[in-house]
Amino acid sequence: LASSELVLVNWPEGVMFPGEERASRTMPKGISDLTRAECSKLLAALNDTEDTWLHIRSVPRHKGACMYHMIHNKATNTEKAALISSEEPVIIGAAPPHDSNKIRGKRMFCNLKTDRLGPKRMVSKAATRVKKK
Repeated sequence: LASSELVLVNWPEGVMFPGEERASRTMPKGISDLTRAECSKLLAALNDTEDTWLHIRSVPRHKGACMYHMIHNKATNTEKAALISSEEPVIIGAAPPHDSNKIRGKRMFCNLKTDRLGPKRMVSKAATRVKKK
């Protein structure tokens, strides 16, 4: 992803990231390592029609950048270097659900390291409703 100047956005919470290995396997098998529940979450994220859909974004992100990127097929050297040197994530996980024990979403970098500094946990819709009198 990094060398192609792309970032995967809204990887579903609770689904093993690409490149991660399940501890119970001696030989990793990529997507076939996903459980049925993880496959279902991944499929749901791909079919999502809201702003939480799983998608690939080109770098850079600033206004007009996508058209510039399509025409010139280049990000700035600084932006690409930030992805490749693992200063910026190549996968940004979706925000955890409101009832999750995780405060922020997961991110993965080009060096396969992860952190929990992604999007903030979702707010409960029930908690934001105003009671009618």
